[in-house]
Amino acid sequence: MKFHNPKLLIMKLFDISGSKDSLKGKIEAIKVEMEKTTLLSFSGKVDVMHYGAYEINPKYLVFWICIGADEDKKSLQNNVELNSRLRNLLIEHKYPAEAIGEVYIGFESQETVDRESGGNWWHHFK
Repeated sequence: MKFHNPKLLIMKLFDISGSKDSLKGKIEAIKVEMEKTTLLSFSGKVDVMHYGAYEINPKYLVFWICIGADEDKKSLQNNVELNSRLRNLLIEHKYPAEAIGEVYIGFESQETVDRESGGNWWHHFK
C-alpha cells in the first residue's frame, strides 16, 4: 500500500492525531470531564493538569485537580463519591483497562504550592 501523505502515515503509525480514539485524545477528553465532574462537588476554580510517559505505558499517567485552598483539597480528597466518579471516567473513555488502576489522580492546592514551592507549580511537581 502506498501512502501519498507522509504526515498522515506518521500520524497513523504513532497515533498522534489527537483524535478521540487515540490515547492522547482520550486523555484530553478525560481531563475535560474531570474538571466538569469536580465542579459538581466544588464551586471554586478548578484546573486539571496531566503528565506522564503514557506513550511508553498507559499506566504512567498522572492527573492533578488543582484548586485554591488546602481546606478544599482535603475535602475533595475525602469525597469518596467524587473520587469514584473521577476514576470511572477512565473506564467511560475506554482508557486501556490494564492501566486504569495504576493511573494516579490527585488533588493539589495553590496554598500548598505557595508554601512548599514558592508558588511554582512546575517545581512543585518536579
